[in-house]
Amino acid sequence: MIKTIAVDHVCGWPNLTKLPDGGLLSAVFNHPSHGLAEAEVDVYRSDDGGATWRYRGTPAVHEPTRNRMNVACGLTANGDYLVIAGGWDNRPKRKEDALPYRECNRLPAVICRSADGGATFAVSDFAYSIPGNEHVLVPYGDIFVLGGNRLACACYTVTKDMKHTQSYVVFSDDDGRTWTDHGVISERNHHETALWFHDSLNGIALCRQNATDHLDQFVTSDGGKTWTFQQMVTCAGIHPAHITQLQGGDLLMTCGVRIRNLWGIAAAVSKDGGASWSRLAAICNFGHMSDGGYPATVQLDDGQLLTHYYASGVPFHERYFVGQALWRREELF
Repeated sequence: MIKTIAVDHVCGWPNLTKLPDGGLLSAVFNHPSHGLAEAEVDVYRSDDGGATWRYRGTPAVHEPTRNRMNVACGLTANGDYLVIAGGWDNRPKRKEDALPYRECNRLPAVICRSADGGATFAVSDFAYSIPGNEHVLVPYGDIFVLGGNRLACACYTVTKDMKHTQSYVVFSDDDGRTWTDHGVISERNHHETALWFHDSLNGIALCRQNATDHLDQFVTSDGGKTWTFQQMVTCAGIHPAHITQLQGGDLLMTCGVRIRNLWGIAAAVSKDGGASWSRLAAICNFGHMSDGGYPATVQLDDGQLLTHYYASGVPFHERYFVGQALWRREELF
């Protein structure tokens, strides 16, 4: 396993996308704080399997006193790169003190669409809300093509005091240009959902439970319109998750371990489409640092796995960075 720093002096919440030509895109929050300043998400590109990364583009430049930091990303049916970006108001300029989040407001998301691999973006309003729910939708995770021009994106809402959350999947029928329908995954205090669809009808969702910070799994058999609780997947303190399919069909879950003195990144494998998962295996440990996680993983053409994550530091590099691990399945499983 090879562990390196992909992008230094940024916070992260990285989202990885593998392009049809083999190139990789990583969307990361570009300020070295937990969203505490005016800033936005930048896209970095690698054409050598993650060995080197270079700045590619910025989906949505922040406005004064605001940031763009919460994203869902993926490829559309026609191959465009899509970033749906949320954010916050009342953010100070860099190096100034920030108001607590309870005194700030979430921004309505914007759709950022790129036809040139993340270099330039056309920006439009996301403009969808859940009927009867007054809270702003926050995009999260990977965007999926369900078939034709129908796309799916996980979103959640959260109350002002952040004590109650609701998890949804929102749909587009015009390849991501407008979003007009949704399904309810859970309105019982779940958010930050990792989606995986086996096909246009059947899928799973790994949701962070807001009260105890563990992962619960839900399943759908109607394309995400309705969801049923299936199982609790992790204990408290292990969240959120990302799902990718390995060569051969097995599923890989990577997740953050946010337990004091054990902070880091772990992974598990499912050989039965998510019905059961292996024991967790550690990818990396952050030592005594107390902010980090949110991994995303892609499998390269040669079978190697590339995992991106962020951390507030590690014992030998005590500042925010987006790190990566290049590894093979047989090293852990």
